Amino acid sequence: METIEIHEGEKGISFFSLNIDGKEIGRMTVSVKADTLKAGYTSIGLTHRKGGYGKKLVNSVVEYARENNLKIIPECGFVAMMFNKHPDLYDDIRAPME
Repeated sequence: METIEIHEGEKGISFFSLNIDGKEIGRMTVSVKADTLKAGYTSIGLTHRKGGYGKKLVNSVVEYARENNLKIIPECGFVAMMFNKHPDLYDDIRAPME
């Protein structure tokens, strides 16, 4: 069974994890300040790559941001690639370039 969990540290949300049958197979680091969420490093275990799990993490973070009126700064190359590849899905949530 797949689950995505939000992990909080002393300074708020620190990462999202993707778990299969209770075992973490992927993670995306994040930080939230004011009205933005910085999507940092994303990793998926070698044996689970090419299974669409990175996209599932991105979509979970996007859903969280939409629910909390946040804009996303895609600091991770994978997240930026997804945003650029699918502007129809993510342009509304992407923070404007400074």
